[in-house]
Amino acid sequence: MKKITLLIGAIFVTSVSFSQVITRLVSVPCNTGLEGTYPFEYAGELDGSSTDWGLPNIFLGENSVQGPLCMIDDGTPGIVTGVGTPPLNNVPKSALGCDTTNASTQDLTGKIAVVYRGTCEFGLKAYNAQLRGAIGCIIINHTGDAVGMAGGVYGTRDTIPVVQVGRTAGDDLYLALQNCTPTCNSVIGFIGSKVNLYNNDMASSISDIVMPHQLANPSSINATDTIDLGLWAYNLGNNAQNGITASVSIVHEIAGQVYTNTSNPLNFVAPDVNTLLIDTKYFDLGYYIPAEGQGAYTITYTLGPNNDDDTPDNSFTVVYRSTEDIYSKARIGVGNLPTPSTAYSLNETTTAYDDYESCIVFRNSMIASGPNGQGSAVGMTFSAAPVGNTMTNEMVEVRMYQWNDAFVDLNTTPTFTQLPQLTQGLYFFAGTPDSLDNQYVAFDAPTAMADNQRYLFCVYNASDSLRIGFDTRIDYLATANNYLQPVSPVKTLPNGGTATWYSAGFGWDATTAVTVTIDFPTAVNNIVEKEVSATPYPNPAVNILNVPVRKGVKGAVNVEIIDLTGKVVLSDNKTIGEGPLKINVASIANGAYMFRLTFADGSKDAFKVSVNR
Repeated sequence: MKKITLLIGAIFVTSVSFSQVITRLVSVPCNTGLEGTYPFEYAGELDGSSTDWGLPNIFLGENSVQGPLCMIDDGTPGIVTGVGTPPLNNVPKSALGCDTTNASTQDLTGKIAVVYRGTCEFGLKAYNAQLRGAIGCIIINHTGDAVGMAGGVYGTRDTIPVVQVGRTAGDDLYLALQNCTPTCNSVIGFIGSKVNLYNNDMASSISDIVMPHQLANPSSINATDTIDLGLWAYNLGNNAQNGITASVSIVHEIAGQVYTNTSNPLNFVAPDVNTLLIDTKYFDLGYYIPAEGQGAYTITYTLGPNNDDDTPDNSFTVVYRSTEDIYSKARIGVGNLPTPSTAYSLNETTTAYDDYESCIVFRNSMIASGPNGQGSAVGMTFSAAPVGNTMTNEMVEVRMYQWNDAFVDLNTTPTFTQLPQLTQGLYFFAGTPDSLDNQYVAFDAPTAMADNQRYLFCVYNASDSLRIGFDTRIDYLATANNYLQPVSPVKTLPNGGTATWYSAGFGWDATTAVTVTIDFPTAVNNIVEKEVSATPYPNPAVNILNVPVRKGVKGAVNVEIIDLTGKVVLSDNKTIGEGPLKINVASIANGAYMFRLTFADGSKDAFKVSVNR
């Protein structure tokens, strides 16, 4: 298997650099469960090179900030209602931090200001915090996870670290600031680099683990789906770290632990205090082929030994699902529905767009046929949410393309010039303002997929009033470095311009939250039954089924028992002797089954039997 060939220059170095910068709640006395690190977006570039922000290089420890958190109060009267998804209510408008005229009425000297997104530009919010003496600024998104922030008119005037956190974490933080006493002295936060922050600090991140190249795959083809296992780790602490190992555990929701492996120990030197170079190494933990049938496989990576001064970045979990008919790059949840964490629409501040498409790739190394016949794509489920409360019945189209552009892997930049559209499905999205709704759309016609062929499954959106759901709780960076295959490309079409495709989409940490339903013929429908010399008995069977065999058939025989979904529930090798073949069915649940016998000469017999006890 190919292992970690770095793609597109120093893309992985960017991952390591980002992982060493954190946003953390150091102390929350009234709710210690909120203490820890949080996903965030930094305003501008981490190294301070942004042209629309004047923020410091946050890689440098000297630019890290720690202090009490305090909600900004710009003096604006009134209460926020109906902003964001779900609607933001019961928050004072003064917490939006948009009024510069009352800066002198609130002293935030030595504090990290907290402010909600809405009404005015991000750069103005940070500037208002800075005018009050704040040493940093945390912006709470009003919808979904944290997003990138443009500096706007005021961004270049801002010289303090500015980050954004998602809505869920932000709402918890807001409540903590209201409940902890005194409000602006007890909740302590930190924004900055972890390098040399602790003596012993091995680290990794969700972007540094190798995930499966999709998170849901039909069981008919998962036997061909080899999951490489490994992660990058790095030493951020003051001390050298020797004898560090990484381990992986895979637990099936029914069968229990099905795979475990621990690496050989590796040694890491401490960061170079002059160059800030960080010792980074890869742990190869083998590979696994899902073999336990349908269900969730929980994959957990852990760094050890456990003498680390900061452990939240030492363990990571991702869930892979073997399904009956669902394929997805994003996480899926109850009912095999997409699990979006946020929703994106195109930012038309500087460029107007006609439309865009968000896609996932069905990889060419996947086999489009299951063991019993060719698979057909029959429909897609997408997630979306309206922008504001005025959207009504916006058109969305799900599309299936055959991706014929010739390239082997991401060492060559993919092109998107040969994309015949095979089928589509149209939907008028009504939506509700307070949720990301999942909608299933059938294709106009089920469309068969050929072996060794790439396909794109896309959500087409021509509306400025609709956001398409994305999953940003996972990150395919190390996974893409490993398999060297695209994940979630995006196409944009500027007004009056030509379409542009981005093979990495909105980033490796933003995956289109869609599922594809793939129909495979079941084993039951594809077995050609042959007459056996006599009827198996008893039928219904209780514990032992007696199967008379054809005259002259001797030697080994493989027995497979297949349920009505096509799943093999029992497989056993036996030897034919005198008298009927005896098959123990005591461990099989009541129901109707297909029994398939494969003899040493290659011939097969098949028959249907019920089990009832």
